[in-house]
Amino acid sequence: MDLMSSRFRNFSFGTKRNKHSASPVPPAQATAASPSSLVPSTNGSAVPKSPPSGHSSSSTSLPMNPQQQQGTTLGRPPSYSGYGRPTSPMPPGGHQQQQQQQQQTQQLAHHPGAINPNVQFNNPQSVQGVGAPPGYPMQPGQMQSMGQPQYGLRNSSVSEVEGAGRSKAQLIVGIDFGTTFSGVAYAFATNNEAREDIITEWPGAGTHTKQKIPTVLYYDQYQKVVGWGPDIADALAPTGYPKHGVQKVEWFKLQLMLSGNTYIDPINLPPLPPGKSEIDVAADYLFKLRQAMRNQLQKTLGEVFTREERNIRYYLTVPAIWNDAGKAATRSAAIQAGFLRDENDNRLTLVSEPEAAALFCAKSGLLNLKVGDAILIVDCGGGTVDLIAYEVEEEQPFSVAECTAGSGDSCGSTALNRNFSNILRAKIRKMKLPDGSRTAGKVYAKCIMDFENRIKADFRNNGSKWAVDVGIEADFPDAGIEEGYMTFTNEEILQCFEPVVNRILELVRNQIIAIQAQSRSLQNVLVVGGFGASEYLFQQIKLHVPPQYQSKVVRPMDSVAAIVKGAVTAGITERVITHRVARRHYLMATLQPFKEGYHPEQYRVPSLDGRDRCKYTRQIFVQKGERVKIGEPVKVSFFRQVAPGATLMYEDILYACDEDVCPEYTKDPRIKEVVTLTSDLSRKNLETDFERMDTPQGTFYRVYFDIYLTLDGSEFSAELVCQGEVMGRCRAKFR
Repeated sequence: MDLMSSRFRNFSFGTKRNKHSASPVPPAQATAASPSSLVPSTNGSAVPKSPPSGHSSSSTSLPMNPQQQQGTTLGRPPSYSGYGRPTSPMPPGGHQQQQQQQQQTQQLAHHPGAINPNVQFNNPQSVQGVGAPPGYPMQPGQMQSMGQPQYGLRNSSVSEVEGAGRSKAQLIVGIDFGTTFSGVAYAFATNNEAREDIITEWPGAGTHTKQKIPTVLYYDQYQKVVGWGPDIADALAPTGYPKHGVQKVEWFKLQLMLSGNTYIDPINLPPLPPGKSEIDVAADYLFKLRQAMRNQLQKTLGEVFTREERNIRYYLTVPAIWNDAGKAATRSAAIQAGFLRDENDNRLTLVSEPEAAALFCAKSGLLNLKVGDAILIVDCGGGTVDLIAYEVEEEQPFSVAECTAGSGDSCGSTALNRNFSNILRAKIRKMKLPDGSRTAGKVYAKCIMDFENRIKADFRNNGSKWAVDVGIEADFPDAGIEEGYMTFTNEEILQCFEPVVNRILELVRNQIIAIQAQSRSLQNVLVVGGFGASEYLFQQIKLHVPPQYQSKVVRPMDSVAAIVKGAVTAGITERVITHRVARRHYLMATLQPFKEGYHPEQYRVPSLDGRDRCKYTRQIFVQKGERVKIGEPVKVSFFRQVAPGATLMYEDILYACDEDVCPEYTKDPRIKEVVTLTSDLSRKNLETDFERMDTPQGTFYRVYFDIYLTLDGSEFSAELVCQGEVMGRCRAKFR
């Protein structure tokens, strides 16, 4: 607390605390672990002995609801202390019903090497982002969950890993790894002071200083990087085109989340080099970025950097709409690039881009908020647009909680390039030149470059025409080329912006509806990010929000650097966001007592206690739309029925579902495998440590245990506890 107080001591905040409390959430719906091993407690023919201490002997479906053990805190593993509890989750039924999902036109573009004026790109379809979290009505025949999530706080030893107060300076590095541009900032953080600085000197940039550099790579025919960012001289021929055999690769960040997001069409993304995965390419870029960062920090800090390099804490930003697979791929790329020593190195934290923007704006004094006020962050980047609404919980130290489910779409500024490319190709076709014409290619390249560097930023929709020097002598009046210039009308440029901006306005409108549905007081709409610097976009947002909010739409003067500086602020303040709203259901699979006429016959399996079970029944840890306190675990209790001599090492799959109402069985294609949780109970003795069950079918043992899932909105972890002992954290291997 002292640390955050020192960071925000100059803010216009008081000391009033938030007195809002949320209502408890209804019991979670059915969850589970491996369908072959997790089974419910039932009334068998034999009377079971008392289960291990801390567990109920009642016959219930999973998850178990263990009775509180004397001397322990219910709902917390032994590695957690009991010095506080979070507020209860918000009831999903209390939220505004979501807007129905709609398909929207996706606009992405890439810059091909050779021009074919007869090719017209098709826009992939996009699924609309959601607004307010929906309710979760019980479906006909749906079983009510038998378990309710429990919460607890980590103890001091784990809190230190998260970043407790510092007694000495620590080097914090923030990285804004963007779709089109990237940046790096840093600060020395102590308990007393910190100042963020942004790296502006880059290889290949000469004497020009740049806060952000292009996210681009050039590979030769042997897949060796011969150019990156601004350092591309060795990759280009005198004509300005890539040398023979050199491939330009961009927008590869978007491919990191292709595995779990359907609104990005890989056909419309530039191809990757042969033999290179999206993680490989991202790692190549991050490696070059790290090299340049190290050189600059060495030059600036000297021996201090050499001494502190092994202890640097990195804060890398990711879009809020990214799923777990995209975040895992980003972390893997960072490890491959050398930022971390191995996968167990905990010096890298993923920060959502809107969260970083909120931290930057708060620290810069742009906000003047009181407890209960809501702020909406609209982060408009190159590839994605992310929106998150926060409610102020405390003014001093400044802390906020998510008050709506974040939303977004891949409608960043690259979508403008996509639309402009289609318009440009249509004009070039009117030149009636053969396919592959160097003249056509030159016109295309010149216009794309001018659109990227000038037209896109300066467009105001004020009737102006835009003339581009295409560097050719011949006139092509039908194509709008006269005296060496190709002219674009205001209406043509407006066609590039309108569908993209309209999608952003829809996302903003849905978020405001969700905020109003919760009776929150919206005080600011913050527009940040590189695309957020567009005056046309900014004015359109102001124009289309409800009249009472038009004066509250603001943009920081340094909106381009807001994300990277906010990433550093995240490292300095360590924890400002207290609660998040879950964007997905998280669940496991379990065996439930088979109900004739209800459960699918093909899912019937025999069990050791003689009663048939239904496999693949899902057990939810966290519901979509549920308000979860950061860093505190959700507990669900399980048991396995184990035959004598069986192994006590298990792998259970954790699933996720993006649907508003989660399907009942994990075999449903809408439920996706996310991670494998590996647990090792081999230190236990099956015959002496666990409950023995003697039945007409034979003897088996019941192994009782708890799984604690901790989510922070960017990543999650899990622990397995058996008989009051932490058996070690379950290793999360992303699939």
